[in-house]
Amino acid sequence: MKINALMCAAAGVVLGVGSAEAAGVGDVLLIPDSSSDRVWMFDAFDGSMISDSFIADPGVDGGVDVFNRPIEVLIAADGSLLVTDQFSDLVARFSGDGSAYLGIFSLGGTVDTNVMNNIRGGHVLSQGPGAGDVLVVNSGAFNDLVVSQKNIKRLDPVDGSEKVDFAFNRYGGIRGPFDVIEYNGEVLVADEGQDKIVRYTLEGKFAERFTSALAVPQLDFPQQMAIAGNGNLLVCSFSSGFILEFDSSGSLVGQYDPGTLELYRGIAELGNGNLLVTTTSGVFEVSRMGLVVDTEAVGTGFRYITAHSVAVPRVGQGLETEKKKLIARPDLRDRDEILRDELGLLELEVGS
Repeated sequence: MKINALMCAAAGVVLGVGSAEAAGVGDVLLIPDSSSDRVWMFDAFDGSMISDSFIADPGVDGGVDVFNRPIEVLIAADGSLLVTDQFSDLVARFSGDGSAYLGIFSLGGTVDTNVMNNIRGGHVLSQGPGAGDVLVVNSGAFNDLVVSQKNIKRLDPVDGSEKVDFAFNRYGGIRGPFDVIEYNGEVLVADEGQDKIVRYTLEGKFAERFTSALAVPQLDFPQQMAIAGNGNLLVCSFSSGFILEFDSSGSLVGQYDPGTLELYRGIAELGNGNLLVTTTSGVFEVSRMGLVVDTEAVGTGFRYITAHSVAVPRVGQGLETEKKKLIARPDLRDRDEILRDELGLLELEVGS
């Protein structure tokens, strides 16, 4: 795999020949790294790392540590970037190019852990009467607001204020939602609490189960979902260590297991047909033949993957050099500790 000029610049390396062409809009993939509290940028075609600080740690805002465990970047209707954070219990807003922190977006710029607590992924609706609304997966804490437990929050696209929840835990029976996505004119929610994927209408009405561990036992702790180029649904199965592919009817049509990887969090299909995945040990390009093609980054904190188009330097011919081989280390923590940490339970225990 190759390294480009932007990567060299980020590392303080000056290329000795040629010059970069004018910046142009390119397709990239954005991945928060909760270990460094930054958002990294990867190439959408082959998964190669472009920058390890596309969005830098914004620090403290009004006494709140904005990045405590950033999970997913969302593209807002106005083109700004929204980042969900599991432990800061907020959604932060940034400029579309990632250079400027614009403040806390969620709940009108406030943090209220009785309303949003232990949040995960999210999605910006593109269709229906709520187009532009920001959906945020909310686990919730043990408090008096039972309706704010394990549901999908809906935020106003302009000021982030709370609207009527999109999905309630008492409708559809979600018990541990982790991700939400639009799919074929509906909304799907990945629920680790009952190892299933649930279907909702664009208005937030429960439809039926898309699939579950009853039909596909490998679906154990589903995390991020993504749509493949062929229209199928890709799902990360965290506990079982599989990448699963379903057709539009919910039938399993593919199962990918590189063998050396496990604990999948994030997923995206690359332009070259391979998959970019995140685990508790790094970011990897894998094939549907079950092979690890390349290790793009190493670390324990990489989360969900978001496609974005942004101006990036275009590299001229002859400006590439070989990248140092990266070696990822497996997650050696106790299995129960890994699962409790992923659920946010360890943080709750520390804070109690």
